[in-house]
Amino acid sequence: MKTVLISIKEKWWKKILSGEKELEIRKNRPKGIEYPFRVVCYVTGRGIMGAFICDYIKKTNDYKELSERSGLEPGELFEYANGANGKTDTCLYGWHVQEGTPVEFDQAFKIDTAGVTRPPQSWCYIQEYTANLVAYSFDGETYGATYNNTKEALKDAIAEFEEFKKYPPKRGIPNKIFVGQCEFYRPSLSNSGYDVIEAVQCQAQDEGGEWADDYLDDATREQIEELESGLEAVFQEWIQKYNFYPNFYTIPAADVYTYDGEQLIQEGDTK
Repeated sequence: MKTVLISIKEKWWKKILSGEKELEIRKNRPKGIEYPFRVVCYVTGRGIMGAFICDYIKKTNDYKELSERSGLEPGELFEYANGANGKTDTCLYGWHVQEGTPVEFDQAFKIDTAGVTRPPQSWCYIQEYTANLVAYSFDGETYGATYNNTKEALKDAIAEFEEFKKYPPKRGIPNKIFVGQCEFYRPSLSNSGYDVIEAVQCQAQDEGGEWADDYLDDATREQIEELESGLEAVFQEWIQKYNFYPNFYTIPAADVYTYDGEQLIQEGDTK
């Protein structure tokens, strides 16, 4: 599934979360994208705070319909669409928020977790976004599926506890749940310049013998960095094209919850 990053004001993000806002209005759309696709939301002044699934985009200049489904006034939409271009019927694009898909992350994440240095003016493509993902475990060592936030993880963990009651495991029914943020391996060729040059030098020596002894020895650090930058760009494009993103992760730290079948209490929480 493709991923798009948008910039959005907090007011509208909250309305998407609450289900009040069905369409997110933009002046354009990703061309040729397959539906559905994931929309990660950078909330202006806060950070990356959540996501939703867009299952279709409606192109129209019916500002009244867009108003009813987006929360914006028809006059605001008219001005946004036409501005100073002298037209009165410019189409806008309503990105449909698939029902039940908006999710709020556990925290606001910095923009660089999306692989970009600054928020987009409207939207941009990004790599698969995983900075928000968490997983749960009953022993603090064995983790499984990933979730958008802690709330989702705990819901499934408690459901698994209920299954334990019906079919108790040999090791006994656990009473702790560990939930931690996933850190996924990020494949990269960003520091591979010297390795690539060394491999080429070995090939050159196989072909040219002593005549190739000093081949590429005079490559400067700046030239090698330029090579690394190009290799990294091609490699990441290849990873994205074939969806070769790693699905394995580590959990550096975890919050611990106790569950007695009725109450769920976070350890260290004095509230």
